[in-house]
Parts: sequence; C-alpha cells; structure tokens
Amino acid sequence: LLAFILGISLKSLAQSTINIGSTSVEVDTIYTGLDIPWEIIYGGDGHIWTTERKGIISRINPVTKTKTVVLNIVSSVYQNSESGLLGMVLHPNFSITPEVFIAYTYGTFSNLKEKLVKYTYNGTSLVSPVVILDNIVGNTTHNGSRLIILADNTLLFSTGDAQNTAFPQDMNELNGKLLRINLDGSIPSDNPVAGNPVYSYGHRNVQGLLLHP
Repeated sequence: LLAFILGISLKSLAQSTINIGSTSVEVDTIYTGLDIPWEIIYGGDGHIWTTERKGIISRINPVTKTKTVVLNIVSSVYQNSESGLLGMVLHPNFSITPEVFIAYTYGTFSNLKEKLVKYTYNGTSLVSPVVILDNIVGNTTHNGSRLIILADNTLLFSTGDAQNTAFPQDMNELNGKLLRINLDGSIPSDNPVAGNPVYSYGHRNVQGLLLHP
C-alpha cells in the first residue's frame, strides 16, 4: 500500500498540471540549480529576485527563464549552516527608487556579525552599498534576517537570538528582536522606546514577515 501511495505521489509531481480540489494548477519550472536560495521575491520589474546564501543576488526572467547575477559578495559573506546572505527586500517604489536592502553575516567563526546594507540597482548591477545597521551579533544559526517595508516607508528587520537566550529580553541588545528603522537607518520618532530601534522583543528567531492588507 505504501509503495502504491508513493508511486501515485511521484506520478502526480511529475505532471505539468496538479489538481487541488476543483482547481487545476499548472507547474512550470523557471530555473534550476540555485545554491540555497534564502529569499525569493517577485519584483515590480517583472523579474524574480533571489539571494543565494553563499553571497549571490540574481534576477531571473520568468519568460526567457534566464538568470542574471547582479551582485556577487561571496568574498565578503560568511556562510556556514544557516548563516550567509539571507534576507532581502526591494523598495516598494522600485521603478523610481531602485533600492535593494539585504542582510548578511560576515567576519569569522569566533567573531561572527550581521549587518543590513542598502544597494542601488543601476539597470545591470547592484552598486553603491550603504551600511544601514551593523555589528549585530551573529551565529551559524538563529540570525533572523527577514525584511519588510511598511506603508510609511519604515523597515522591519528580524534578528535572531544568535543562540544566546538572554539577548531577546535585553533591550540594550539588537538580537532576538523586530527592529524598526527608517530607510536611511535613522530611528522613527514613534518607535515604542524613543531613540531605540526595537519594535518588539523576546523572539527566538523570526523567519517570516508578512504585511496584512
């Protein structure tokens, strides 16, 4: 019976159309061979943007099914286990303000850090890096890294506890938090604590952020 079920499941996966209840979903492979993609975003430019944890950012054309590397910072990124080039978000008005925000770990195994950096897309590559937030304690796991830009153009950045369970409750530490900052790195005047980027605290390792309509 188990072999029969597995056979049916594998056959279903091999089909180009999958039925989910009364809905038929067509499956189309856009690109294969990505090396641990951590963030995948359908950009307003009609391309799929993705990070690869080793330190690569690419745009994938869903029509031609081709991949174009727009940033290679492999030499700057420390990648091991869950660390590396992680979260990414595009400016919500990307066609006018072509800015891309990324989070990645760097340094050495004994002194691992995480930072948030803004790049500008010039039509072919990501250029002009500006460090927005730096010196966040990193680890090979529990680095958080998810990014989202709110309607008021403030950015939420999730940080993990970096395997230190005391950090999330410590308001003087950036780890184990949701941080809210302006897109230039300054702290919004209406944050819960004046002059502090902490928006919420007590988190172990937030790995998903979604803005409700």
